[in-house]
Amino acid sequence: MPPTLHLLRHAQGYHSTSPEGHSLHDPHLTPHGFSQCAYRRDAFPHHDSVELLLASPLRRALQTCQTTFSPAIETRKLKIIAMPYAEEASADPCDTGSEIEVLQGEFGYGVDFDHVKHGWTRHEGDFEISPLALAARARKLRAWIRARDEREIVLVSHGFFNHYITGDVNENGEQTTGWWREAEWRTFEFVEGDDEGEAGLKETEGSVKRREEEEKAEGGSVEEKERAREKSGGKDKEDGK
Repeated sequence: MPPTLHLLRHAQGYHSTSPEGHSLHDPHLTPHGFSQCAYRRDAFPHHDSVELLLASPLRRALQTCQTTFSPAIETRKLKIIAMPYAEEASADPCDTGSEIEVLQGEFGYGVDFDHVKHGWTRHEGDFEISPLALAARARKLRAWIRARDEREIVLVSHGFFNHYITGDVNENGEQTTGWWREAEWRTFEFVEGDDEGEAGLKETEGSVKRREEEEKAEGGSVEEKERAREKSGGKDKEDGK
């Protein structure tokens, strides 16, 4: 039986706090980002049943995973597996990772970097940013997760690439659903009878209901908040990464 996948977008990074933020290389979480992780940690009810933690090797994703799932890490000694296939879908400096030695020095033994190879920071081969390459990378990541023996898995990725993971993009690489909020959590099941190479996902009914309630409590979706800002004369744009 395929696993259940809890998919998250990372919390707020420093690249989201200024118009020039995308020029920052591999930024860390902001204090507000760590607060978002603490909120998600306290609200997440499956710490005792999650068996595998996965995260993009970008700093903000690793920090989100470490902080949000600290109960499983501290109590059951789960390690985070860094998955380059889960990195963001752009070549901006903020979406370009750091070399293995740098990350190992920062995150220590708590993260398994066996899947991170030298040169992963170059946007070449599997890590090209064309829609075709991004869709192929997402398929490989889904197939890898689907083949795992663990029954309940967490993956922390990025606002735009999450659309590729869930199949919510068209052939031109344009997203077909709204932006993910910072530290947003959705739960998916693999589609029964789907081809192993595709490994499609379907959001659970409970997940849809939960996030609709969260959006309502937080004042609406990302798109609704953006329209409200524009109507009031605000010029800031919602960061989608």
